[in-house]
Amino acid sequence: MKYVYRTFIVISILSLSILVALVYRIKPTHENKGINKLKNETVESAFEEDKKKDINVFETDKPLRILVLGVDKTATVNMSEEQNGMRSDTIMLFTIDHKNNKVQMFSIPRDSYIKIHGYAKNKINASFNEFVYPNGGLGLTVSTIEDFLDVKIDHYAIVDYKVVSGIVDAVGGIDVNWEHKDYFYRDDWVVPPLEINLKHGINHLDGMGAVSYLRARKVYKDQDIGRISAQQGFLMLLFDKLKSPATFFKLPQLLDIVDEFLETDLNYGEISFLAKYGLSLNREDIIGEKLTGHGENVEIGNEIQNVYVVSIDEARKIINEFPQKLIEKQAEEQLQEDEINTEKADG
Repeated sequence: MKYVYRTFIVISILSLSILVALVYRIKPTHENKGINKLKNETVESAFEEDKKKDINVFETDKPLRILVLGVDKTATVNMSEEQNGMRSDTIMLFTIDHKNNKVQMFSIPRDSYIKIHGYAKNKINASFNEFVYPNGGLGLTVSTIEDFLDVKIDHYAIVDYKVVSGIVDAVGGIDVNWEHKDYFYRDDWVVPPLEINLKHGINHLDGMGAVSYLRARKVYKDQDIGRISAQQGFLMLLFDKLKSPATFFKLPQLLDIVDEFLETDLNYGEISFLAKYGLSLNREDIIGEKLTGHGENVEIGNEIQNVYVVSIDEARKIINEFPQKLIEKQAEEQLQEDEINTEKADG
């Protein structure tokens, strides 16, 4: 029973972890949290509670929203991690509509130019940086996104990039199809240097190869949107592999990875409940959405910066159309499939 419970917890934590492709050198922080973080109890002590019940996180019919952040605290040749400060460079809001069993992963580009809660407009990822705002951090980021989308965020998850690297290595790597020309890129400004080496066609990526792949931006015409699309596609590949029977034997190793590098306010009972729910979902019940816009130079502080101008109306429309838009899309696809099958049968 303990091992089954452990299994549920691992899969659910993994689901939260892999649904954000953390693409930067990240270190979890335990300061400036606007939401209560994971209860301070060890994994082993939690597993010892044999009678601990799953906690239903779906208190009402309303969708559950979980904010997943990837936080960049990369050292550069002229600044340490501490001097660089912190920005959330991967921002995804997951909406779980348990009534219809649908999940939306909504990606917001890091340079989106929106109003920061209590301040003027800035790039959205600056809200996490305590060097930019005295109250910068998770709390300010949550409030900013809630204002922007006009929603309530129920939970959060922050993951170290080592989660992605470790999980990919543990499952034996991931095959991705690189549709572009052979691509090599090296950035010696960051410490350690970033090196991306991808060949046209199928690439078998180990952990660090996956992290490098997910960090690629300059190869895409629209850099942030291209990277977001790559992230979401990669996550679905990893999701498929994590649900395979072979993953069961990797659970102890995977547990160690996610327990060390995942920070969340969900307790173990809630995670266990979400795990069982997540295992019941089909791939087609998860839809990836991204907010698009256009680049523009604006004055922020005393300097001109390139930002990504987005529409608040478009953002809220994407949020509000879920899950109905997905349900209608699936119904239309099913109708087309039925018509094809009928034609084949008649022929």
